[in-house]
Amino acid sequence: MKNLKKIFQMSMLALGLLGAANSTKAQTISNHFFGENAWMPDTIGNVNACTEPPCLLYGKLHKQWNNIKASGAQVIRFGGIAADKNMPTNYQYIKMIDSIRAKGMEPVIQVPFANWRYTAQQAADIVRYINVTKGKNIKYWIIGNEPDLGYSFTNAHQVASYIKPFASAMKNVDPSIKIIGPETAWYNQGIINGLTTPNGPDDITGKDANGRYYIDIISFHSYPFNGTQSRADVISKLTSTGGFQDNLISLNARLATCNSAHGRSGTSALRSAVTEANINWQNNGGDNLQGLGANSFIGGQFIAEMLGISMKNNVDMVNIWSVIEGNNTELNIGFIDPQTGNKKPGFYHFKMMADNFRGNVAATTDNQNNVKVFASKSSNLINVMIMNQDQSANYNYTVRLNNGAVSGSNPLKITVDAGVSVEYNETIAAQSTLVLTYNTSGVLVKKTEYSLNNHAVNNQPPTVTNLVSTGFEETAINNGVPAFDINVYPNPTAGKLNIALSTANEEQRSVEVEMVNLVGQLVYHKDLEFKDGKEMIDLQEGVANGVYIVKVKNAANKVITKKIVLERK
Repeated sequence: MKNLKKIFQMSMLALGLLGAANSTKAQTISNHFFGENAWMPDTIGNVNACTEPPCLLYGKLHKQWNNIKASGAQVIRFGGIAADKNMPTNYQYIKMIDSIRAKGMEPVIQVPFANWRYTAQQAADIVRYINVTKGKNIKYWIIGNEPDLGYSFTNAHQVASYIKPFASAMKNVDPSIKIIGPETAWYNQGIINGLTTPNGPDDITGKDANGRYYIDIISFHSYPFNGTQSRADVISKLTSTGGFQDNLISLNARLATCNSAHGRSGTSALRSAVTEANINWQNNGGDNLQGLGANSFIGGQFIAEMLGISMKNNVDMVNIWSVIEGNNTELNIGFIDPQTGNKKPGFYHFKMMADNFRGNVAATTDNQNNVKVFASKSSNLINVMIMNQDQSANYNYTVRLNNGAVSGSNPLKITVDAGVSVEYNETIAAQSTLVLTYNTSGVLVKKTEYSLNNHAVNNQPPTVTNLVSTGFEETAINNGVPAFDINVYPNPTAGKLNIALSTANEEQRSVEVEMVNLVGQLVYHKDLEFKDGKEMIDLQEGVANGVYIVKVKNAANKVITKKIVLERK
């Protein structure tokens, strides 16, 4: 709930550690990288005995789950100041978890601390109720919220003194969970450095007396501005000396040292997370599409840049704050407007990345200060996001999909380290964003276009043009009608799953069906004949509750994928 943040927080950002140049090593994009914050629900805490009012918030989050799913979010954090000050009820925890999973996303659950208002035993009881009694198997847990702001803590010892007993108590209940902290309100070196000094007095990266690691993911929040920023600030801030990029480089170096000192590797290796992030924690009072805050077009590009920098620096998850909030312009920093219901540029920039970026980060270069470029390469597709932040200049550009010299005289030259000796030329308009999707031969198969003047001002989503069917996570189009598509229902399913086939070609009714979990393990495989256009599969009892990907491939090797949730009662 960012309206509770104090203005002095922003001045502390200047203390960010100066870092080395950004690493060019390709990083794998986490399969739960794209996150949101679930704000704001109807109530948090016991409304009849509210510890620190208000507990009755009158939020309309429950009306937004379809939009949140449509954004491409993979994980949803239930936390923040309100959920720290007033412990959610068991009903509220389970309702939130079920709402998130019903849309195929995974919850990240915060237990309250509130400066010793709540105890380690209470945190353990929450884990026990949710994971043991209710069998919800929540993997990611957060302890408390913003100790340097909410509790006025100033050093690592104060934070370690509660992180350690809370983490031990929670892992005594369920050793399989991953714990996230310290959730500082900014990249607060005064706290983070002490917590990540191996074998130091406040080290939280080692093991407790039971041989379990205290913390698995080191986290902080990022709100670089308070609404007074200039356009030049917005364009340069994230990559400036001591800024967001340098902070991630510094943190990665510290985590590598901790991993080495404590023998942490593989799934036990420390990771990083940015669990709250936005362009600012409050907007200028006149912020709008042409402005510089969370309502603006360049604010959406800023969020995409934060995501791109985080991908390059191996961040495990980034949770944007937030879905919907605020009863005035200053506090309206969610990616959906609470008054109009309109999806902001922040929503669409988030979606453009979440829908397309998979596999490994591909390093990029460009030669214009007002242009930002990020890219990814999977086994099937190469995706390149180009953001033109210039207010008036349209750029003729050339994208080269390897590190060779870019030919021609176009003023914007872009290289993408994708290993394909292909160039593509076109124009990007001022104040616009493109995602170019290529197959692994360098053929442009899809273009996603979003601009301030053609889309945002008309409250229109990005224009998506499918040029060639990729055969992967795409639907072939014949005269505007899907030539091969599926519908999977019910979702969530209790074990019996219907697959309805939509195809204009009778020869495409012989298909191969696979289902894999989120780490790629095969749990179901069968060849099916859709004689009546629909088949039902019955998942064995041994298949655990969770999120799965259903893949249907036809004889022409066209593949359609759908995400489903298995939830047996």
